[in-house]
Amino acid sequence: MAKVKANRIAVYVYRTGPAGVEFLQLRRAAGSGDYAGTWQTVYGGIKSGETAVAAARRELQEETGLTPRRMHQVEYLEGFYHRASDRVTFLPVFAVGVGRSAKITLDAEHDDYRWVPLADVGTHFVWRVQRRAIAIIVEDIIQGSPARDLLRIKAEPPSPEKI
Repeated sequence: MAKVKANRIAVYVYRTGPAGVEFLQLRRAAGSGDYAGTWQTVYGGIKSGETAVAAARRELQEETGLTPRRMHQVEYLEGFYHRASDRVTFLPVFAVGVGRSAKITLDAEHDDYRWVPLADVGTHFVWRVQRRAIAIIVEDIIQGSPARDLLRIKAEPPSPEKI
């Protein structure tokens, strides 16, 4: 039987506060490859032998310095056609909730960040797959569908080196 294997992930970081829900965007730095200068969510590759969940945690840490307060699998796959490489890509999507005062530390791949209020998602997130992912995150994770607890990803146990 054929297997479908994703080699990339998407992580949507959100926080809530008095003004409501906001989603994090990172601006890709000049020279950072495709879509340099555009505002994106956290994207990254899955290394050999790594699970999608582990890749999502690692990429989140590398690109933002953040550690999830809450993490969920999203019942959605981003899919798109990348014309430059003539490739169709599917990415598992994750939602990460962080505290209102979480400190962002950008990597060299990004040169700025911003928090986008939910009301502005339609004008700030360029791609339809991103807007759709956010709508599902709001409905299933933030507002809470019956599947929310089933989609929750428990905290990673500390590795022996960290004990």
